[in-house]
Amino acid sequence: MKDQAHTLRRIFEGEAYNSPMVLSVTSGKGGVGKTSIVVNMAILLALKGKKVLVLDADLGLANVDVMLGLTPKLTIKHVLDGDCPLEDIVIEGPCGIKIIPASSGIQELADLQPEQQITLMNALDYFDHDLDYMIVDTGAGISRNVMYFNAAAQRIVVVATAEPTSITDAYALIKVMRLQYGIKRFYLIINNVTSKSEGDQVAEKLTFVCERFLGDVTLDMLGSIPHDKNIPECIKVQKAFVRVHQQTEATKRLARIAGRLEDSSRLGTSGNLQFFFRRMLLNQAKGTSHAGYRLHGTY
Repeated sequence: MKDQAHTLRRIFEGEAYNSPMVLSVTSGKGGVGKTSIVVNMAILLALKGKKVLVLDADLGLANVDVMLGLTPKLTIKHVLDGDCPLEDIVIEGPCGIKIIPASSGIQELADLQPEQQITLMNALDYFDHDLDYMIVDTGAGISRNVMYFNAAAQRIVVVATAEPTSITDAYALIKVMRLQYGIKRFYLIINNVTSKSEGDQVAEKLTFVCERFLGDVTLDMLGSIPHDKNIPECIKVQKAFVRVHQQTEATKRLARIAGRLEDSSRLGTSGNLQFFFRRMLLNQAKGTSHAGYRLHGTY
């Protein structure tokens, strides 16, 4: 592994190099299908020849490996504890995607300490030349870990459903990101809809409330994914639904969403993994803490 001082020097000196697009996929509440979207979108990108790394950033409640029926021997906890380098814990999923597994039932990882953030930053540096996409599957809500990963990503993808609590919590997440981190652009996926019009209506509601109360926030609707009984069935048997049910409307819609994200990555951005790390450090330097925010608050 490269030494930490080298990593920090390169970040702050602004050394240029090819590096992956960093996407965070997040949600205001759990149970909206966020991890399923991450896993299946990663596979769709891999099928197009892209090198994809999925970081399970719900660090104390591992989901990605469980969803795919994988059994990692080592997890992110071993890296943060200094027991092994990050490359030793990476496992391979379907279609060659790489996965950094989180830990299950480890409460101490629910709130990373500053030294752990630096350790993770330094460890991820190992992959900077070898990827096209790094997809970060955050936890749900507005915990410090969720804010940490979202604020550092280049594209923040918010997943919501038509349920009122999901819409309210998605807005709460966007609100915190705007007011506390200055993030003005978000990408939106509406999951488990009964029709395309339902997905469009949810997007319109979120757009309206953001424009009314936050003013300068932009929501880019990536698309909606229809309800499909095959998806929970695939989760039960720990299979990726885009591999088992390739011709369903849900798979086709998600493929279009992945294509739109791929198109957006060609437009350029203000950074890459280097940008991701710099944002992590700057946010840490500000000493911001958002533990007092609640999901169900007033506008």
